Amino acid sequence: MNLDPYLLAIRSDSERMATAAIDGDLAAAVESCPGWDLRELISHTGAVHRWARTAIDGGVAPATVEYSWPAPDAAGHELGEWLLDGANTLIASLTTRDPEDPTWHPFGLEQKVWVWARRQSQETMIHRWDAEVAASGASSLEPANAADGIAEFFDLALPRVFAREAAIVPSPSLHVHCTDNGLPDGAGEWIVWNEDGEYRMATEHRTGDAALRGLAADLLLVLTGRADRSSIDVVGDAGAANAWLDLPGF
Repeated sequence: MNLDPYLLAIRSDSERMATAAIDGDLAAAVESCPGWDLRELISHTGAVHRWARTAIDGGVAPATVEYSWPAPDAAGHELGEWLLDGANTLIASLTTRDPEDPTWHPFGLEQKVWVWARRQSQETMIHRWDAEVAASGASSLEPANAADGIAEFFDLALPRVFAREAAIVPSPSLHVHCTDNGLPDGAGEWIVWNEDGEYRMATEHRTGDAALRGLAADLLLVLTGRADRSSIDVVGDAGAANAWLDLPGF
């Protein structure tokens, strides 16, 4: 696995978030993250970058992370510079690592550096979307990156929900199909199901009890609770689809 696309995405999305800090109202509500304003969203993202970099460098769960927070009344350009500083140190740390290097992370996947690279790329991308919507009312997601986000949702986020929320794996199966043209080979289709009470997922075309079809960006936004379900097509048993879409933790 080549980490370069993830590092480029972290840099690009961090730069766009910094622009949102400069151009937007830092007190603007972030509707996709209830209770946060734009300042809190950007502060959260910068803190996560620094926390992840500490975990990567130390190879263990960080007991403490020492860094300077931006001033509570920092101007947009100051907050943006602080965000970029954290993103740059994260990228610098990942640049020195092989994707297969051992590390620590709190997710239910192999303890390898590539997991951090993808996780931070996706974290930054979705919060950049949050920031731009709060700042200007509109944003977008690149299809291939959104499809990668759906893949991560199914192999990292959902298992974590079942573990942390004690949620029951829905009985019906669910097929998810991106309708974008030009996605990389092997990307864009998943099926999830319950096998003897355990969560199972495969990246393949297989008929489920229900299917979600739509553009990768729309599917990811629905799965992460950022868009209305009317933005995608639900095929088959709507109750089966809702059983998955109504899971807690998002």
